Amino acid sequence: MKALYTAATGMAAQQRRIENISNNLANVSTVGYKKSRENFEDLLYQSLSTSSAGLGTTRASNLEIGSGVRLASITRNFANGDLQQSGNQLDVALVGRGFFVIQDMNGNEFYTRNGQFGTNSNGELVTQAGNLVSPGISIPSDANYIQIDQDGTISAIYNTSPDPVVVGTIQVADFINPAGLRALGGNLYSATPESGSALYLDSMDDYSIRQGFVEGSNVDVAEELVNMITAQRAFELTSKAVESADQTMQIVNNLKR
Repeated sequence: MKALYTAATGMAAQQRRIENISNNLANVSTVGYKKSRENFEDLLYQSLSTSSAGLGTTRASNLEIGSGVRLASITRNFANGDLQQSGNQLDVALVGRGFFVIQDMNGNEFYTRNGQFGTNSNGELVTQAGNLVSPGISIPSDANYIQIDQDGTISAIYNTSPDPVVVGTIQVADFINPAGLRALGGNLYSATPESGSALYLDSMDDYSIRQGFVEGSNVDVAEELVNMITAQRAFELTSKAVESADQTMQIVNNLKR
């Protein structure tokens, strides 16, 4: 019976891995998406009894049988994706560390790498879902052009004036442990005790912003396909172990006849 349960944990683990790989592949074209990876760990070991001879320092190793595997965690890789030119003057890509700071209608703060921005009916800079870009920036409707510097400073340029008018600055926040952020969907993350509190960046040594670009997904399709094939083969092998354990049990049962 132990072999059945041990093999079943392997099948469950590989199924979770395939599900995660499928999610990565599904988001290969999602702006600002960061791929995730599965981390597995072995389960408890059963120590087998042995004779008194060879115990202690004279024995080369212990007699232990494992109980299978389980999914320990899924970590997100926040490496930068490729920059893609969009042609929209309000689109921005974040190069380096950090996240754009977003606020919903209730004032709750979230974080994203998706810099596809626009304006709402009030002229406020918002995401595609309508959430405000912190700290609340109003874009003049009569400006001839909007300029976004690499430090996030937004300026309105008018034909009637040679000098740009600063209207706000895009905030960028980072975390001690970005892998601890909770993914909420909609390209948003929220802070957790594991990630720590947001640290607002103000140095271009840590990041820079590119106007007219968006950051593509960092998913490598070829790598994900290879990982999926590996997971499928591992699932098949563990299912064979279930079949072998079942056949062994049938042989044992037939011995009684």
